[in-house]
Amino acid sequence: MATVAVFVALGGTAAATVLISSNRQVARNTISGHNPPSGKHPNLIAGSVSTKDLSPGLKSSLASLKLHCPADTQQAGDVCFERPLRTAATFEDALKTCARAGRRLPSDAELTAVFEHSGAPQAQQWVATHHRDANGTALSALGATLEEDTSRNFGFRDTPLSNTFPFRCVTSPAN
Repeated sequence: MATVAVFVALGGTAAATVLISSNRQVARNTISGHNPPSGKHPNLIAGSVSTKDLSPGLKSSLASLKLHCPADTQQAGDVCFERPLRTAATFEDALKTCARAGRRLPSDAELTAVFEHSGAPQAQQWVATHHRDANGTALSALGATLEEDTSRNFGFRDTPLSNTFPFRCVTSPAN
């Protein structure tokens, strides 16, 4: 009995797979139902798999595979944004608020896309940009805001991080 146990423990199992990359690897009339192209080709022949080949569970949830925005946001290109502005806050508080919501402050490019999907004008709003500026003898930390006038012209401004401005949080579409 001990010998059988050692044999089973040491014997293990093995499996082999074969990747077919050329028609020459398959004998004539071995695979039926499709006319494969000649030469090298993908293992799946274009058009050979349709929705009828998918599992019933997947068929009923195809919409869940598409990227979408959270319910309280709207899509603008490849970013989901909050429609209403959040209450004015400092740059740091705006960053924290978005992070707690699992979101982020938009980049200037993302906020520009938001403006394109919203009416003009748009109030001055925080964007995720910040830097240090040599101000004579001292360094000051500056944040950036973006606004849009009624003619749809954008205004990008450096502003002290302690100032308060409204903001929106953004996120990426997910499935």
